[in-house]
Amino acid sequence: MQQSERAQLSYAPQVPHQARSALGALIVVFLLLTTAYAVALPVFEGFDAQAHYTAATFYRDRLELPVLSPETVEYSYELITQPPLYFVLAGLAASGWPIDASLALVEASTNHYFNQSLSYRQSVLLPETALQTLAPAWIARFVSMMGGLLTLLGAWWLARTLFPQQVWLAIAAVSVAVFNPQFLYISVSITNDGWAAGAAALTLTLAVRATVAEHSQRAWLWVGFALGLAGLTKYSALLVAAPVGLLWLLYWRQAGWRAAVIAALWAGGGFLALAGWWFARNVLLYGEIVPFVRMAEVLPTMRRPVPYDLPTTMTYAPWLAASFWGVFVAVIAPGWYLDMTRWFMLIGFAGLIPALRLLRARTEPGLPIVYLVLLPWLAIVALSVFYWTSTVDYGEQGRLAHIGASAFGVTMVVGWSGLAPKRWQALSQGLLAGFMLALAVMGFVVLRSAFALPPSLAEPVHAQRPIAAQFAGGMRVIGVDFPRGAAVEPGASMPITLYFTTDAPITDDYTLFVHLSDANDALLYQFDGVPVRGSHPTRQWRPGEVFADSYEVTAPASSAPGLATLSIGFYPIGDVSDRQQVYDPAGNTLGDRLVLAQVRIAEPTVLSTTASSIEAAQPVATWRNGIKLSKALVEYAADGAPQGIVLDWVSDTTLHVDYTVFVQVLDAENRILAQVDRQPQQGEAPTSTWRAGDRVHDALSWDDDTRTWVRIIVGLYDAQGVRLEVVEPALLPDAVEVATARTSQSYFRLTVLALTPLQCKLIRS
Repeated sequence: MQQSERAQLSYAPQVPHQARSALGALIVVFLLLTTAYAVALPVFEGFDAQAHYTAATFYRDRLELPVLSPETVEYSYELITQPPLYFVLAGLAASGWPIDASLALVEASTNHYFNQSLSYRQSVLLPETALQTLAPAWIARFVSMMGGLLTLLGAWWLARTLFPQQVWLAIAAVSVAVFNPQFLYISVSITNDGWAAGAAALTLTLAVRATVAEHSQRAWLWVGFALGLAGLTKYSALLVAAPVGLLWLLYWRQAGWRAAVIAALWAGGGFLALAGWWFARNVLLYGEIVPFVRMAEVLPTMRRPVPYDLPTTMTYAPWLAASFWGVFVAVIAPGWYLDMTRWFMLIGFAGLIPALRLLRARTEPGLPIVYLVLLPWLAIVALSVFYWTSTVDYGEQGRLAHIGASAFGVTMVVGWSGLAPKRWQALSQGLLAGFMLALAVMGFVVLRSAFALPPSLAEPVHAQRPIAAQFAGGMRVIGVDFPRGAAVEPGASMPITLYFTTDAPITDDYTLFVHLSDANDALLYQFDGVPVRGSHPTRQWRPGEVFADSYEVTAPASSAPGLATLSIGFYPIGDVSDRQQVYDPAGNTLGDRLVLAQVRIAEPTVLSTTASSIEAAQPVATWRNGIKLSKALVEYAADGAPQGIVLDWVSDTTLHVDYTVFVQVLDAENRILAQVDRQPQQGEAPTSTWRAGDRVHDALSWDDDTRTWVRIIVGLYDAQGVRLEVVEPALLPDAVEVATARTSQSYFRLTVLALTPLQCKLIRS
């Protein structure tokens, strides 16, 4: 090897004074972020978190190695597919805590709606769970966090080894590697993914140092130890042997074949000393170093019956990129976030082309390793993820690529730095670190929003329509809001908000249904699922806490105008026929559903200049709650006796109470000659369905003898018979006079000056 070539791969890293402070700051930020993520994320959420936890419990309960058998699958399928290191560490760390209670908690916390695609939550946060029951699971999460921390240290050490003079490059590389929200997510989940990434990062870094920094054959012993650590953590982490092999070839070229052979023996000895027993056991028991055949026998659902072909596999590329950054099992980051991170990767890889100028200039002695080792390693990781996607059920997960996190961090920073002039590279690297920190905060916001319990509302809750009803399962309804009123046009939506609580823990899963049905009981709208957008199963409800649950009830475009019924109810999961009975406060049965309201399917609103002019005119009368009578037209028989009236109503506010309209025809002694009491439009447009701005046209008639009539009055009263107060005009306290006998004849123009202004207006109507 030429002296100039040796100079590229042989140097002693320089450690600037600020490097230690920078590393300490990165560790502190990482621990703060993972703590925040752990608080936002329920303890059993994560990729196969419950199966990983039961696998860890197996080791501390049984104190033995698992056998790949159907019985072991029943305990945890992760015991079949994974080596033992993470599970042993998590199990030992939780020694002394109760095992039976922990296993019972795992089972009880399972969200059975998740597999039905009715909830994005894998687990239920059970109320009043004892600390000693939760502690082992939190300990398992802490062990995962240590794996993430190992990845951070590996990425830092790798960047500092390759670029010893560029502290900001190392800071940015670590940020890209571990501040990825997806990586932070797996770092606080009960999973071995963080340890797989950490062990792979450690192995790669030690191999780089053995090649370009230490020049010691014995240094490869530590590479072997680290590779054994990776192999005991996750079988896929053994792929890091590929870049180790590339580095060994560079070492061979640098030190000669004798030194390379001895280095390989040291590495092999280290691997065998640490992990050889496990792989020897696999060979003895199953005839394979990695027992894929036996795994498929006892866990047939692990592999796809027919692997995807190449075109089908490649269609998953955008999804794999998204799931590398922000797919948290069933919670997916916003589309703009996924687009941004996709462009971040594309630009970073594109920047490796202009960065070649530094390679030609030989100003960065560690840069050749990026192109000769790190980039091929990332290609191997990507190909392996595509292979898993094509052959393994649920293998289409970009988070599996985080075994290359440290190399990805360094490569991205080199690529982005290649786009900037040399004097601006430190600034661009600082901006990259800030960008990744911002992404980490965004991920936290997404997770906190998704998994936070609905806020507990202060009591008393002032619902627009109070309700007092309780279902047999323990679910209690205290009210409902109709923010835009209980009416909806065909094809439009009507928001509602329900208010729920419970007096005691609910021990069963109950499915909520919200139904809107027409007069023939045909469903116009149907929701059957988990409250609060799938996030709050009934077993998670906290006694005494009131929460809101909102829906957009949509009427089909084909809906015919008329009255529909909005109702809710509950039934046990999987048994739609067993609707829970609902009771009033006195214990009386109300049936198997709770009717919330009558909903008016309204004619589409048509605005016109005529309507605008009517609204602008002074109303005939205004009642206390904003109901206005804009027009009253009396119909007369040939003998001048009134026989009907047409009322045009307008509401300034959205109403939530049913009022009955009354029309009375009175004689000179205020005796009632004729009377009509009914809800508007013969009950088809009750006032509880009136929205602000709605216009209701209502015609009423009577057959009584009204020849001796003197006046007609109109008013409204509630369900208790209490009349609604008239605000304007204040001639009568609880009704309005809309016509008098002296103004009903054809010669009314002769007597108009003797009438009140209101009577004059009524006559002109």
